[in-house]
Amino acid sequence: MEAKKIKLTAFEDRPHITYEALSVLRKYDVGIIWMEVYAFVAYIKLMPMEDGIWEKIKDELKCLSGWVSLEEIELFPFEEKDTEMKNVLDVIHHGVVLLNRSGDIKYFNNYAADKIFNTGGKDITGVNINKYFECNKLILSLKNSLLKKPVIKEKVMIGNQLYEVNLQSVTNDEDVLSSYLLSFYDIDMDVYDRYDNPITFDDIIAESNKMLKVIEQGKLYSRSDSPVLITGESGTGKELFARAIHNEGKRKAKPFVAINCAAIPDQLLESELFGYEGGTFTGGKKEGKAGIFEIAGGGTVFLDEIGDMAPHLQAKLLRVLQDKKVRRVGGHNEVTIDVRLISATNQNIDEMVNKKEFRLELLFRINIFNINIPPLRERKEDLPILYEHYITVHSKRYHKEITGIDRDAMRKLINYNWPGNVREFQNVLERAVALSTTKKIMPRDIFLNYDIVPDVNTDVSSLKEYLEGLEKKKIIESLRQSRSIREAARNLEVTHTLLINRMKKYNIDMNQIENY
Repeated sequence: MEAKKIKLTAFEDRPHITYEALSVLRKYDVGIIWMEVYAFVAYIKLMPMEDGIWEKIKDELKCLSGWVSLEEIELFPFEEKDTEMKNVLDVIHHGVVLLNRSGDIKYFNNYAADKIFNTGGKDITGVNINKYFECNKLILSLKNSLLKKPVIKEKVMIGNQLYEVNLQSVTNDEDVLSSYLLSFYDIDMDVYDRYDNPITFDDIIAESNKMLKVIEQGKLYSRSDSPVLITGESGTGKELFARAIHNEGKRKAKPFVAINCAAIPDQLLESELFGYEGGTFTGGKKEGKAGIFEIAGGGTVFLDEIGDMAPHLQAKLLRVLQDKKVRRVGGHNEVTIDVRLISATNQNIDEMVNKKEFRLELLFRINIFNINIPPLRERKEDLPILYEHYITVHSKRYHKEITGIDRDAMRKLINYNWPGNVREFQNVLERAVALSTTKKIMPRDIFLNYDIVPDVNTDVSSLKEYLEGLEKKKIIESLRQSRSIREAARNLEVTHTLLINRMKKYNIDMNQIENY
């Protein structure tokens, strides 16, 4: 026995016509699973029954006045619509999710189930979408929008994949909200890293006069379209400035394409810069490939570490900048380009010119405007504001509540020379937050990367005294950063006994370690 689905059609819409049909079902004690009634038609799903009973019910229903037909059907209209919608949406190559007004999942297509939420075949109908990502602020933005039919867009990371998420309302003809429609579009991470450029000068954190002057200089240069050369030590934020200049200028709606000249072998760098024709390289694309000067059409090309570019590529780059045309590797045709060039280097470019390691005429081309970013050790007034920013960022990342920093720990940060600049400062603070066991950053949480030069008197009478000073300073530093003598010994890669003997030799008291 199986449940039966029937459609009753009437030729008149008179009172009690449906009640009369239900009375027949009640007479034979047949249960109703589901029923929906409209004018002139009723859809009913019946509990399983014996065939003989069903034949008697059919005969009596057909004898009722007002009903014109009785049909056994396989699908109700809403089931047909659901099936059709599911089949259509399941062939779409992006995620689709329908939410009720509370944010619970009403429907999801196969792509969303398999590729985005990894349901493993489980039904997630009724699960709130906030389990997978924070959707509340998207819904709030949609509600607050003044547009008639708004679509709210946001980039969201789910698992290891970045998506562009579009949210829009589903309403009826009277504009009453029925549900929300979410669409998920994969974003290629490589492409996103190259083209998405949300950085502005507001993202450059500084309050020292030196740095504020450099920022104003960058804003001024962004109004022009001439090449900019950004110089400064590694870790000072040269690419940050390049992106901010692009976003402040007239090309901000066009691509920002960056490439590190020091990170790519010369032959590969040539094809990345200028592209190549099909068949030029074994393993290359048959159709060839555009270089970044073509890809960035109308936008900005950022050549990081340009000082590491090979001489023959410098010559080719100079020709491209002079003629504003590029010829692909292995090709004969020239393509006109329209890009702004921003370059950066952490080397002494003038010294390289003197040593014939960098072409003078290329320097003239790329150095119409120059920005020199001061190292962190020359603008230590920025340390407190940088500290507040990165502590906030990393506290959220590691789910910790950091409310302050010990005075000696801050002194430790200020006295350090920061050879790795802001990048090193950020890494040290991340490590401090990760290792901290209290709400306050302590000296033991601050691990400095290159703090190996002792503050001892270099005028000592013998090398032995100098080395002993170095050894004592290193022992004190390790003890400050460790929770016990045994842990400090492990960090120094010596035995526990040896470390205790050295502490006795130098009169180091573990209980007074922060006072040394």
